[in-house]
Amino acid sequence: MDQPEIILNLWYVCDQQGVIYSLRARAYLGTGSDAEKRAFLRQYAETDYLIARSYSVPETFHMDGKAVTHLSALEHHGASIALFAEALEALQGELPPGTPFEIPDQPLACLTPLLRENDGTLRPVLEEAKYI
Repeated sequence: MDQPEIILNLWYVCDQQGVIYSLRARAYLGTGSDAEKRAFLRQYAETDYLIARSYSVPETFHMDGKAVTHLSALEHHGASIALFAEALEALQGELPPGTPFEIPDQPLACLTPLLRENDGTLRPVLEEAKYI
């Protein structure tokens, strides 16, 4: 599709065991072909997590009463985008009044893990990034 649309970079912060602790999301107005939009998202997935807004893991994904979930829950719930539903609602609410754009029900998005290192730093795992 060559029409401008809101596209997303989505990140989940996880540890070596695959436990997800928090989420990050950033919206962009993408233009060009889907391939061009994917290339754009991939390029910015490497750095924009540093300035993306952080979100909590939704309660429906909590385990043992804690605000964490496991990577396996992404498949259990049927779609990775479900993990980000609350974050996407918040992003939609932050769009300027009068904008003609909305976040689509099935947005073009790049989902990238952020590995929390032992020293607390985050590292994007670009080889595991996927488009949803």
